[in-house]
Amino acid sequence: MLSLGAEREYAGNVGYADELDSVYRYDSFVPNHLQVTKGDLLILCDRKAVLGIARISRIASLDEPKKLRRCPDCGIATIKERKKKRPRFRCWNGHEFDEPKPDEVPSVKYEAYFDGAFQRAPGHIPVQEVRRACPIYNAQLSMQKVDLARLEGPAKSVLRLAETLPEAILGLGLVAEDSSEEPYVPNERDERKRIARQIRERRGQGPFRQGLRERFGDTCLVTRCRLPDLLEAAHISPYRGEKDNHPSNGLLLRADIHTLFDLDLLGINPETLQISLHPRLSGMGYETLAGAVLACDLQLLSRDALELRWRRFQAGLSK
Repeated sequence: MLSLGAEREYAGNVGYADELDSVYRYDSFVPNHLQVTKGDLLILCDRKAVLGIARISRIASLDEPKKLRRCPDCGIATIKERKKKRPRFRCWNGHEFDEPKPDEVPSVKYEAYFDGAFQRAPGHIPVQEVRRACPIYNAQLSMQKVDLARLEGPAKSVLRLAETLPEAILGLGLVAEDSSEEPYVPNERDERKRIARQIRERRGQGPFRQGLRERFGDTCLVTRCRLPDLLEAAHISPYRGEKDNHPSNGLLLRADIHTLFDLDLLGINPETLQISLHPRLSGMGYETLAGAVLACDLQLLSRDALELRWRRFQAGLSK
């Protein structure tokens, strides 16, 4: 993904206000925009180097006109702003002018959120190293497919960085819709089935969750909650494929505890199974969990997965 900010080359497109560590914005005019989906790994670059990597946790879309600035003579939007020469702008066809002509065209705007699944690139990784891993590289495209197996040299550190990303978390983004001044208008549309479906998707309905329910007796291993509707299947080592659905890589957790674990705000000591809390949770009502021990036998859990996750939790204590 090309993320340029103020370094954008063409001035005909007013651009996208990216917040590098939290969201990537684009629209339906961007080639390959329909190829981007939840769970994808993004390598974010500028024209010189890799800026960081992120995993998409959710994508929001909105029908919104795209603002363009056009050449007043020929109407094309491929124009460049010149820093020193006057007139200020020059279009692809050679026309020069001081003020572009504003225009709006129908468009769909997308926001790909990371919800904490972002890491800045370690050191300087030249963007050319990533371009070489593109099966079909096109310098005109801001979104391009990368074959991770073809990353070489300094770019291979991207793979190690990807292993430190937390699992994409569904539904962490909170929107303050109650701040709207628009009046409430009732309608007859029943959205309860949709909401129930979203809860099921988050909770997990496959053999992995069912196996954990049987393995741990329908009990949250942290809170001892026994209400099945609130229990979710959590991966100790983040899910990267079917191999990670091994029962020893799973915990049965209450929904809020699952979220804290995914965000590495709750850690589990691999030696004692004692629970530790990140200082950010101080005063949030979870203090009674600190020092508690998981309600299961250590032999039921993968020691390697616990140690990997514990190291990640400890690394996050300094942030």
